[in-house]
Amino acid sequence: MIKDYVVPLMLGHNPYFGVDHLSREEGNVKAARFEDAQRIADMLLCCHDLGFRGMMMSTHPRAALVSEVIGRESLLSAVWRIYPLIPYIQKYVRGANERGLVNMVKDTLSQASLSQKLLWMFEGSRGILTKDIQAGLTMLIDIEMLSFKGRRLGAIFLHDALTDLALGMGVEAVLDVFRDHVWEKYQVPAGFVTKNLPLLRERLSQRGWTELLAMASFNAQGFMVNPSLEECAAAISRPGMTFVAMNTLAGGAIPPERAYQYLAGFPSIHSVVVGVSRRDHATETVKMIKHYLPLASESQLSNLASVQAGGQDRDLASVAS
Repeated sequence: MIKDYVVPLMLGHNPYFGVDHLSREEGNVKAARFEDAQRIADMLLCCHDLGFRGMMMSTHPRAALVSEVIGRESLLSAVWRIYPLIPYIQKYVRGANERGLVNMVKDTLSQASLSQKLLWMFEGSRGILTKDIQAGLTMLIDIEMLSFKGRRLGAIFLHDALTDLALGMGVEAVLDVFRDHVWEKYQVPAGFVTKNLPLLRERLSQRGWTELLAMASFNAQGFMVNPSLEECAAAISRPGMTFVAMNTLAGGAIPPERAYQYLAGFPSIHSVVVGVSRRDHATETVKMIKHYLPLASESQLSNLASVQAGGQDRDLASVAS
């Protein structure tokens, strides 16, 4: 089942990448704090002690440093799963503007082997000649996944910019392609981040999907929750979806106790992704999550362990070729 691949407590990447929804200044402070690899390691180990067993991470330029820290800390590398959020579109736009398109492509492919580069060159050229969207999309997925080579995966999420673009243009077949390629090559479920959860559920249900892994903002204030808190609440309560709640603290505007008191009314929430950058904040937040939500249960962690032990768990070292 999809939910067996999703850890109950997932660490968000925002603080480690210098992102703060409410204050750019605070984001810059966090970015400066986590320039040091040891500070990242100390915070991740603290989160491990509190019950985190995975991290959502985009292919932000700092992702390589965080991924390296997870790989070198035996306690984390043996247990933690990475949940890539791809593609990081801003990286391509900024890279093309700052270094030019050709140099940006060279930098992006620097982690790939020669055989991979030749294969992608062939596949990309064929896709352009035949206008094959599937070839282009699968190539983009594999290029983005280079950042997580050697890491243990939980699921791979499609960024809401592409998920919602597919919904808006009525080309939901793109989501089929993403789901099928992720499972066939990486042996983990495909997830979809969206800013319109009800629409995503409706469209994929029409396509015959009976099981869905989705991530969306959900909090008591309705911060970044679209089209409305009521409609999203109804979508979450319907069966057939493994749901990961993000922005549960409304970017820091809601105290943890109030935030998770509200989420307690939705037992169908399977996982919470939360960004924490200080020990005291992490401790308080996790205490409230565990008090109000039946997420970090031993049975769910046991299910996750059985999936790993059953041979279904593959890291990127085994699928990079």
